[in-house]
Amino acid sequence: MKTNYLDLSLADILLLIGVQARTGELVVEAGNNIGTVLFHQGKIIQAFSPYSRAIGDLLVEDGLITDTELLETLRLQKMNAYAPLGALLLKTGKVTFEVIEMMVHEQIRQAVNEFKSWNGLNYSFSAKDIVPFDRIHLPTQEFIPTETIHAAKTFLSYESPVPEVSSSPAPASSATV
Repeated sequence: MKTNYLDLSLADILLLIGVQARTGELVVEAGNNIGTVLFHQGKIIQAFSPYSRAIGDLLVEDGLITDTELLETLRLQKMNAYAPLGALLLKTGKVTFEVIEMMVHEQIRQAVNEFKSWNGLNYSFSAKDIVPFDRIHLPTQEFIPTETIHAAKTFLSYESPVPEVSSSPAPASSATV
């Protein structure tokens, strides 16, 4: 279901998915740009924009692995039914879990920040049984302005005031008829 929520920003959508602890895929579209954010129990586990940098490329750029190591690992990945590049690099000892976690976080941040720069966003959320491969995730709150989180908490915890009932009788009216 594709919907254009004109009054909802990306931060609003992320807040709703996070608060509801939803699992599934959010597709974000603007013109010819299409990106996705994958959620597990309201936490972001992956995000991709058309301009996202692949984890392998980020690792090579940062000098953490060589082009040759990346190509060897990508060949291994083709032989395995489903093995994320980061998991294979961990298995071979080329990088640590902390490095992979940092790179996945960076990839998510880059994609979400890219989405924020797009105009006329359309959102489509599909509930799917997405099972994370590892424990790497980012909370949606990271992308929501502090004042929005505070306003939401205030709104959700707000109790309407109950009129006080006085035990003393009300004063008599001084109006004459």
